[in-house]
Amino acid sequence: MGKIIKMDPPTQHKAGCDWIKIKCKNVQMFQYGDLPELIYIIKTGFEDTYIVVNEDAYNLHTGKTMVLSKEGIQKTFNIKLEE
Repeated sequence: MGKIIKMDPPTQHKAGCDWIKIKCKNVQMFQYGDLPELIYIIKTGFEDTYIVVNEDAYNLHTGKTMVLSKEGIQKTFNIKLEE
């Protein structure tokens, strides 16, 4: 077995620090036709790696995420991403 490393949960932050809103160019949002269903495609810092986050008015798929490549996004959603 490997060594267990204790890590702080991501919700614990250093005292005195605040979240600062920054401009972001790596998020695209798409709506599925006229339906109340959206996806957010987030370009990660890794080569050809995107996180797709779902949101819908019925709260059926809200929060569902997938990690896909450009090709995976095109096959899954028929969306061709441009850099």
